Amino acid sequence: MVWICCRKSRMLVVLFGGAVACLVTGAFDASLYAASVAPPATFDLSALLATVSTSLLILSVIFFLRLNRRNRKKLAEMVRGRKESFHTLQQELTVTKEQLQLQIDEMTLLRNELKQSDENLHEQVAVYRSTYNRLLDTEEMLTLQLDAVADSSQKFKAVFNYSPIMIVVTSLPEGIVTEVNQKFIDMYGYARGEIVGKTTSELGIWLSPEERSRYLKQLILDGGFVKNYETEMRRKNGELFPVIISGVHMEIAGKPCALNALIEITELKRLQYQLSQSQKMDVVGQLTDGIIHDFNNMLAGIMASSELLKLQMSPEDKNRKLVDIIIDATSRSAGLTRELLAFSRKGGVDCLPVHINVCIASAMGLLERTIGKQIELVARLEAGNPVVKGDQTQLQHALLNLAVNARDAMPQGGTITFGTTVRLLDDFSCRSLGMSLPTGSYLEIMVSDTGVGMTQAVLDRIFEPFFTTKESGSGTGLGLTAVYGTVQNHGGQITVQSQPGAGTVFKLFLPLHDGRPTPPDAARRVVTGTGGVLLVDDEELLRVIGQEMLEGFGYTVFVAEDGTQALQVFEQHRDDIALVLMDVIMPKMGGKETFLQLRERAPHLKVLFCSGFLMEGGEAELLELGGVGFIQKPFNRSELSSMVAKAMGGTVEV
Repeated sequence: MVWICCRKSRMLVVLFGGAVACLVTGAFDASLYAASVAPPATFDLSALLATVSTSLLILSVIFFLRLNRRNRKKLAEMVRGRKESFHTLQQELTVTKEQLQLQIDEMTLLRNELKQSDENLHEQVAVYRSTYNRLLDTEEMLTLQLDAVADSSQKFKAVFNYSPIMIVVTSLPEGIVTEVNQKFIDMYGYARGEIVGKTTSELGIWLSPEERSRYLKQLILDGGFVKNYETEMRRKNGELFPVIISGVHMEIAGKPCALNALIEITELKRLQYQLSQSQKMDVVGQLTDGIIHDFNNMLAGIMASSELLKLQMSPEDKNRKLVDIIIDATSRSAGLTRELLAFSRKGGVDCLPVHINVCIASAMGLLERTIGKQIELVARLEAGNPVVKGDQTQLQHALLNLAVNARDAMPQGGTITFGTTVRLLDDFSCRSLGMSLPTGSYLEIMVSDTGVGMTQAVLDRIFEPFFTTKESGSGTGLGLTAVYGTVQNHGGQITVQSQPGAGTVFKLFLPLHDGRPTPPDAARRVVTGTGGVLLVDDEELLRVIGQEMLEGFGYTVFVAEDGTQALQVFEQHRDDIALVLMDVIMPKMGGKETFLQLRERAPHLKVLFCSGFLMEGGEAELLELGGVGFIQKPFNRSELSSMVAKAMGGTVEV
């Protein structure tokens, strides 16, 4: 069929030839068959056609067979060629396969390498991301650090500029000022442009070039650090003031320099002086403690004896004036004791509201009759009616002391001025006045004169005990010391300003108090009573006088010379003793120990303490233990009778 399809013209010939052959063959066979069977009658066309057809068919078959053989040969050759081509192609395919395999292997290797590269790339990306994140963190930390540095720089600038300590940076060794803070500028009085760029020698702030050399030598030799170097320096106006300097040797921008911190110690010097004064007064106070007790005991005996002696005299007795002189001298001696106790700051202060104007008026009334007509007294009471809390007697005595000193400073006459002003003091005003008081409202009491004034050397010692500029025998040196102690006892402070030829001004600053004053008694009263009193004192004179005074008040008196004897007497007369009047300082057994043992025997026993010592804080302690009161020696009949009656719980006036 392939061949037929390919060669149409030959097919037609072969078909036609085959058909003729079949016809011939068929006709021949048909004639033979007919002859063998029957005699031919006529020419048979159909038989001929059959023969021809058969012959053609045979020929066609033969032809096809031959054609088929030739085609098979060609086909075999073609197959062989194709096979060889296929073999060749197969070899080529094998080679190609091997090449492909090699390429695949190379591709696999490349893929593995690519995978490895990808993994490496991923790792590198991860490292990059980690590095990037660290960089971000570092950048953030750096930003925070820069912010912190900027903040620290601002804080440092603020601390540097607004520090209460003077700070100056100078180059070494020239001493050129490169930077100063505002405190330095304010303290020295220069403008910044007048300081920066100049040497300290050009500015003249050192007391001398030698002083600066000593400071620099110490700065360089002592490890590059100086602490609390004390010296004096000079302001722009030439005023000298004491300072302490602390410096450090350092490098700034690669250049040697000194960072110096300076503190003005004028206030410190003042406080040191006050401390020295306080220490001196403490020493004197300790010395006076040894004699005050015996002195007060003697005064108590003299005063009580004089009063008892006066009671035994008739009004017409000429000796009553002598007794009055003794009583007055005793009272003045007691006042001297109070002065000693005031400057030693061991004196008690009656904490009562006091009108200062009343004190000033009383002092001026007394002074008008005593200081002479050449002295003029002036009052400038601008504070209205101020009230302070304290002891009116002590305050009035302080004013009198100041006035007497002012009189002595004006031998040719002059003016003494008393003044009062209400002042609200804060830290700044206290520092400017050279004081150290809590913030609050204070009464300023001024006492000034137009006298000869004082030098600085005298001012430095004016409050020292026993220091006086008066002639021998004209002063004790305790007046101003007592004033100082009185002011301190009242929670205040005192200042003084004076120049030779320009007079003196004293200013007392006392805390204001909102209260009403208690007027003093118009006259002394003696209070009587009944009951048993145990009098315990180691001084025989006081036992005798005390017993007589108490019996004169109406009491039954039992006496003992010390604590041990007091316990024995109390055991013998327990039911008869309602009150114990006992000295605090006694030999063998003191008043406090005796009190405790008496309380063990009689828990409700009333005990009234007395002493020639000023009990600094001891009175409160005795009252906390259960004492009913405390009376200070020396005391008069009125004071003793009132305290005993109050302790006994009943009073009767006579």
